[in-house]
Amino acid sequence: MNLTLSRSRLLMSALILAVLLLVAAVAARLFLTGLAFDAVLKHAGASEIRFEVTQASLWQVVMKDVGFLLDLQPFTAERVSLERAHWWTPSLGSLRVESARVPIRLHDPARSPAPERKPAGAVILPFEEISIDGQVVIQADGQADQALTVTIEARPGPGKIWAGSARVSAPGLAGRGEGTYDLASEALVFRVPELALDLKPWAAFAQQVLPLPENDWTVEGQVSGSLEGRWADGALTGTGRVSWRDGRATSTKQAITATGIEADLELSDLAQLVGKAGTVRIREVQTGKLTLSALAADFTMAGMDHLTVNHATLETLGGRVTAEPFRLVPSQAELDAVFRVEGIQVEQVMALTESLPAKATGRVNGRVPVRLTKEGLRLGTGWLGLMPGVQAEIEFNAKGLLTGGASAGTPTFAVLQKIESGLLRLRISELRLDIRPTDAPEGRSAQLHLKGEPVDREVKAPVILDLNVNGPLEKLINLGMDSRLSVGTKP
Repeated sequence: MNLTLSRSRLLMSALILAVLLLVAAVAARLFLTGLAFDAVLKHAGASEIRFEVTQASLWQVVMKDVGFLLDLQPFTAERVSLERAHWWTPSLGSLRVESARVPIRLHDPARSPAPERKPAGAVILPFEEISIDGQVVIQADGQADQALTVTIEARPGPGKIWAGSARVSAPGLAGRGEGTYDLASEALVFRVPELALDLKPWAAFAQQVLPLPENDWTVEGQVSGSLEGRWADGALTGTGRVSWRDGRATSTKQAITATGIEADLELSDLAQLVGKAGTVRIREVQTGKLTLSALAADFTMAGMDHLTVNHATLETLGGRVTAEPFRLVPSQAELDAVFRVEGIQVEQVMALTESLPAKATGRVNGRVPVRLTKEGLRLGTGWLGLMPGVQAEIEFNAKGLLTGGASAGTPTFAVLQKIESGLLRLRISELRLDIRPTDAPEGRSAQLHLKGEPVDREVKAPVILDLNVNGPLEKLINLGMDSRLSVGTKP
């Protein structure tokens, strides 16, 4: 009896000891799991690490309320779990991160440089697969946060190379990417075959990072594209293609609206944003009473803020305008180019002018340098002349224009008086407007030369007229633009 009782007590003690050892093992596993997870994050360069281990067994480890900083960038996740189907292997199994959240604040690079990255050493990923789902939250001054839903799947391949895919979606945004990561060289090779963006909900965020002048432009349209490249040793290389369709751009300050925009750009260097070939087509640009249509240009770019327009054409005022090659810096809102005009209708040009005492018909050719800055519009040294073989007529309404220095007793005085009063129209055989001629005295902006005769065949009085324009020619012409576009008077 005593022997039986002793054996029962021994068995009970052994059972209690086993339970205590199991509890201790579970507690130790929770503790050791926390230590291991903390060590892995610290090795990657993380700081301010926090998490709670809620479950730990040979087959599964679950952590909740995970958070840490990496280069001052916060990362959080509601749940992180490890599933180990084969617990006796050295792998940690499948890693799953759920409800992750990464806020990213857009800064003006000139005001807030990004923090320097701390080296974290070689990357170690002792997992059979990695699955992440969550949100990347884009933040910008004066804008409501915009959340991107992100899913990432990755698995190890031959050697130390991992292969993965990712999807991103948000209102007005969708993208899909894939790539490989070499743990030994820490090199990432990526490809983004699909990218689509609606500019309207994202324009305000784009203005935080793009060199748009004074954040004044509003843009709309559908952007699509593809990218591929490589990130290694802290350097990015790659290429891409971007297209813009159904585009619209408006500047309230400059009173300019462009509609029907289509653009295509082939990037030869993603890091420097170098474009080896780009084209843009705009159905119509409206500024005040002036309308430009069928604009087409091809360009290259040595960076987002440095474009070279190789060729550009447009139609306006009944004729065609071609631009000689010029450079453009979008952030400075400046244009300095030379335009060649063909077949511009004089009648349409004069319809844009303010209080000009004349009416005219005909077509002109010419070459006009134009400089547009924040100070306003200024025309450079150029000319406009009557197209050969084209008939032109002009009708004045300015008493004293032709007879101001003539004697009333001259034979042609009466005819000139009728011409300047609009009673007689002139048929023009020669017309040339020299804009800011190099030999003109200071203050003179243009010289106009006219040669013609009255349309009335019964009046025989050839007229040669040379007029000087003093003061800003731009103010006289005005180009029909909105009053908010000023006229520059400085060279």
